[in-house]
Amino acid sequence: MAKKKLFITGASGFLGWNLCMLLAEHYQIVGTYFRNQFDHDQLEWERINLLETKQLKELVQKVKPDLIVHLAAISNTSFCEQHPALSHHINVYTTVTLAESAKELEIPILYTSTDLVFNGNNPPYDEFNFPYPLMMYGEQKLAAEDALLDSYDRVLVCRLPLMFGWAADYHSNFFIDWYQKLKNGEPIHAFIDEYRTPISGTVASEWLHKAIQYLLAMDKPTESLLNMGGMERISRYDFAIQMAKVFELPDNTIEATSLADVELAAPRPKDVSMDNQLARELLNYTPPSIQKQLLSLRKKIS
Repeated sequence: MAKKKLFITGASGFLGWNLCMLLAEHYQIVGTYFRNQFDHDQLEWERINLLETKQLKELVQKVKPDLIVHLAAISNTSFCEQHPALSHHINVYTTVTLAESAKELEIPILYTSTDLVFNGNNPPYDEFNFPYPLMMYGEQKLAAEDALLDSYDRVLVCRLPLMFGWAADYHSNFFIDWYQKLKNGEPIHAFIDEYRTPISGTVASEWLHKAIQYLLAMDKPTESLLNMGGMERISRYDFAIQMAKVFELPDNTIEATSLADVELAAPRPKDVSMDNQLARELLNYTPPSIQKQLLSLRKKIS
């Protein structure tokens, strides 16, 4: 049987790298990138500027995938605050363009959103809670969610939390930065009053694979919006402490910091912990503990 073909935007990013590493054996993957790409002999790469809407639609028509996985976004919250028009084009308009392309080809689309669509005042948030973002990035991701859920049938929106883990060698994130600082004995400033339900990029990819299988099997999904947060609510500070413990590194350079003590370009909600009610019912969503995820990441450098 021929492999199903996936068109994955943002395939060279943090989540894209993790997802492609997992799926390359199972699917024919056409991944998009703009600046960077990683070597993998089972991936086909297409360079595209997501601001070029016409070229993007033409590319999807040329590829003719069985499913679109839209991961690409401008996720730097400060950049979104400072460049609202540009980030809106990528985070909203490009998403709608891809949904239109999926509708024309009569294929499903999986779109990854964020826990930052919530304001943090009434956690934990399930799929039925009303979203009210505080920052431009959250507003844009919510606008894209609404556009897809209101106008398209074969859509699955997966809200993801703060993610951590390894990435391609050209990529950096808070986890990699903290790991290097812990090794070097450099200070880490971690918020004691910002709570999330994080998962690793590896675990996120495993469950996105299950969501992809679900979408490919359904003419029309019975559910269109799933929260995919971790099972544990934790502050950034406590995450850093647990990370140091698992990696057997000193934690004396981890400094507790309050959101009120830092001037941030984008307002940050204090607690966007998610409840994954529908994902549990639909996919039997049961991510492992943070400790198990960290231990798994540690094995990759042993």
